[in-house]
Amino acid sequence: MIARKILFHPSIFAVLFIGVFIANAFVFGSVKLGVVLLIAFVALSGWDMGYLVASQERGPIRWSIGLLAFISILILILTGAFYIGTIPPGLIQVLILLTFPLLNILRHRAAHPSLFERVHDLWNDHRHRLPRSVLATVALIILFGGLLIQHLASSPIIDPVRSPWERLDASIFLLMGLILVLMAALLARGRERALTLPIVSFVLFLFLALVQLVYPIGFGFDGFIHQATESHVAQFGTISPKPLYYVGQYVLVLFLHHGFAIPIKLADGFLVPLLAALLLPSAWYAAAVHITGKRRISMLTLIGLFLLPLSSFIVTTPQGLANLLTLLLILFSVPYLFESERPRLLLCGLVALSTLAVHPIAGLPALLYFALLCVDPSRAPAAWQKPARLIFFGVVVITCVVLPLSFLFNAIVSGQSLGIHPEALNPLRLLSGLNLGLFFENRFNPALDFIYLYGKNALVLLGIVSLAAWWSYRKELSKRTRTLLWMALALAVNYLIMKSVIDFTFLIDYERLNYASRLVPLMAFFLAPFFLLAIAHVMTNLETRPLALRAGMLMLACALILSAWYLTYPRRDAYEINHGFNTSAQDVSTVHFVEDWADSNPYLVLANQSVSAAAISEIGFRYYGSLFFYPIPTGEALYQSFLTMNETPTREVAKQALALVPMHGNIFTLFYIVNDYWWDSARIIETAKTTADDWRAVGDGSVFIFRYDFRRGL
Repeated sequence: MIARKILFHPSIFAVLFIGVFIANAFVFGSVKLGVVLLIAFVALSGWDMGYLVASQERGPIRWSIGLLAFISILILILTGAFYIGTIPPGLIQVLILLTFPLLNILRHRAAHPSLFERVHDLWNDHRHRLPRSVLATVALIILFGGLLIQHLASSPIIDPVRSPWERLDASIFLLMGLILVLMAALLARGRERALTLPIVSFVLFLFLALVQLVYPIGFGFDGFIHQATESHVAQFGTISPKPLYYVGQYVLVLFLHHGFAIPIKLADGFLVPLLAALLLPSAWYAAAVHITGKRRISMLTLIGLFLLPLSSFIVTTPQGLANLLTLLLILFSVPYLFESERPRLLLCGLVALSTLAVHPIAGLPALLYFALLCVDPSRAPAAWQKPARLIFFGVVVITCVVLPLSFLFNAIVSGQSLGIHPEALNPLRLLSGLNLGLFFENRFNPALDFIYLYGKNALVLLGIVSLAAWWSYRKELSKRTRTLLWMALALAVNYLIMKSVIDFTFLIDYERLNYASRLVPLMAFFLAPFFLLAIAHVMTNLETRPLALRAGMLMLACALILSAWYLTYPRRDAYEINHGFNTSAQDVSTVHFVEDWADSNPYLVLANQSVSAAAISEIGFRYYGSLFFYPIPTGEALYQSFLTMNETPTREVAKQALALVPMHGNIFTLFYIVNDYWWDSARIIETAKTTADDWRAVGDGSVFIFRYDFRRGL
């Protein structure tokens, strides 16, 4: 007994952690040891910080609130350091070393038990024995989850494909289906919450981490740019010019890299999926408990978490991280909105500011949502009710136009072109842009027909169900809940203005609606508490229904979650064809081949986004003036030259592309890269062969490289 008390004494653990941390930071540099230290750090910091900001909450909920508060403070401190000067490794290491002593002092002042003391108590607590059926269910979920991870990790996708489903065996859907059914059984039981919540986190991680497990080179395009920026900042402590946004994500990745020896690519890739899996289940459950007051029903509502639009959480991007912070901010503000508890304004303010440090498209709405919580008229004295209402609705009006105005401001400052079409403010034209119609089609494929019947209508149904729940309970709910509706409405106005009035001419045609479409999941997130209320209503009514009906509804919910899993990732099927290809091994080898072929001479490249992503990842940032040597971003003149070259690959087009930069020395070279998966690649390749000075085929003929050499004055 004495040995256990010594083992679980917080000071012993703190000293042990600091000693191992210093050894790993300055001697070993072990990734595996760094991961172990990170797990301990996250567990301890979340536990102690949770008592400081949410002592009245229970264990897992308190821990998740504490971890969110700690992450927000960390983002703000390191973001400030980045803008003031640099972020050297020593700064992060000092922060980690100071964390435990500071939290220990605060914990003693607050007189709350340490995590080690709680573990010690649980070790000696024999009152709660788990039924064998529960243990068997948990074991099966872990077993099937392990098999799923093993299958995904053993099926790496390194060739260019449009969708991961093109290469993965259909058996993974059976595995995921079994996992979901077993999870639903645990949720239906509604007990053993301290065990069930981590299981839900594990299943959510499986739901979100697919591309991280099957794309070893990387997935998408933005991730390559952000990882290259993070690598640059990790090496030099800063980057010039300093970006106005995204820094909140960069400093978190640097914290993991400098603090725990985790490689940039690994830290960046798993940051958002892991944070979402760790924090969302507890946040959702906490919101459900405060809305319903019934713990068993609250556990069942966790099914609804998987039906939210979660696609931005499958990869780490600033937009995805900011969306996650916004959703957590909304869920953790539920006690104040639904039960009129004392608002955790400090926590909400920290999260809102850290969201703004990550990405303005989610950060500005989050900050204005925090402002609405602060100026809530119900908290004002009676004599100030009218001014408070005016201020409240003034903030709502600002929220309705904040994002279009921010884009106008950014365009003026950066000199980007931005088209404005005031005639599009016609109300009928604006409303037509909402596309609220339901989808009813079939391709005579029962599985796909079911998936897309749900998927194409999911957001509309979420909105209808959420509003119906609010309408049904509006007399019982606090007026404060209307803040969520005002935010959803304001984002809808922003969406319509950005979609119809603003023309993002600095982007290529098929990317111009991207900014507006990013607001759709944010609207869904602000309606999420009402969606949760609707699910709780259904689950409560099902309690008195026959077992067969309850089981059937849970099976239907599992089928919808499985459909959502399929729809969360790019697809190529009878309904939709994703037009983007992942960066492949051929793209990586092509980039290195071009670098070697140039023989240290300056050159420009015309290539698609996948090859450009490989160049950023493998070579890093190389500029001629303000022009990157591959055609990115897509709104720049070099990308327009690439599009022109695709139409007519001639020396004249190549010369015009080289005219964008000054000549370096006597010879300047342009490389034009053609991937064979382009729809018109055969014509382009044969034409380019007749105009290029030289050409090579690499990757078994899957990629063609054409070389154009120009001398000064020619």
